[in-house]
Amino acid sequence: MKRKSVTVEVEAPLDSIREVLSDPPQFIMNWPYVVKINTKNGISAEIRLPRFFLKLGDVYTFTSHGDSSSFIYDGTGRRSNLIVTVTLKGWRKSVTADVEVAYNGRGEHFLGKTLERFAEGIGKTLKGLAESYSPPKPVKSSGEVILQVDFSDPMSVANFLAKAKMVHSGLHMIEGGKFFDVLMELRKTANNDVLYVSGVTSDGARSFKALLQGSRILAIEYREGADGQVVKVEDEETAAEALRLASSIEGVYMINVWVPVGGV
Repeated sequence: MKRKSVTVEVEAPLDSIREVLSDPPQFIMNWPYVVKINTKNGISAEIRLPRFFLKLGDVYTFTSHGDSSSFIYDGTGRRSNLIVTVTLKGWRKSVTADVEVAYNGRGEHFLGKTLERFAEGIGKTLKGLAESYSPPKPVKSSGEVILQVDFSDPMSVANFLAKAKMVHSGLHMIEGGKFFDVLMELRKTANNDVLYVSGVTSDGARSFKALLQGSRILAIEYREGADGQVVKVEDEETAAEALRLASSIEGVYMINVWVPVGGV
């Protein structure tokens, strides 16, 4: 098994670092080389490790466990295994984190430099997330969440996302007229009543945002190039307009799903 490790100084309280490490989906989602992550049945992540002109990709099913000072993320893939261990040292405002990446499987003998960069990237992720961490304020009601989000006001969206948690990120193929079906599948994955879903094509030419409560679309925005349309559902007429707009969305999108922190 090939191993590489790095040490990073994290200028954050130990409790904040533990909170970051105790949220495996969010932590793993921000690792380098992670293409997509799925939390529908446990945690699985597609990771592509680059070496020269190759990218060695595999889908890993992760289990995680930890105590007060050590956190382990054990990934089992089809052709390889990946174990990330984070060990914390220090008990004041500055904490030292040792990050070790262990890999065995296809190409392990020539992935030394890649694994070193992988470990460095995970260390930077931990440092960034922990140093920017602040205890979340639970959202008390779905009505409050809905009132906070207005697609015509970028600041209201930014304020919502600042208090929300990403629970899914991945590529999805949306067939013509099947956008609503994709939203319902994402809702099952997220297991939350209120969802904020955003998507963008690989070239950035088309994008959408949708706010859902249960099986209802509350607001939707679709943009193609410089043109965009926003529909806020307020009555039967705008509900029908939102469904027509949703039905026009098709193609391959990188989709992110957010839920309010603390649930509703």
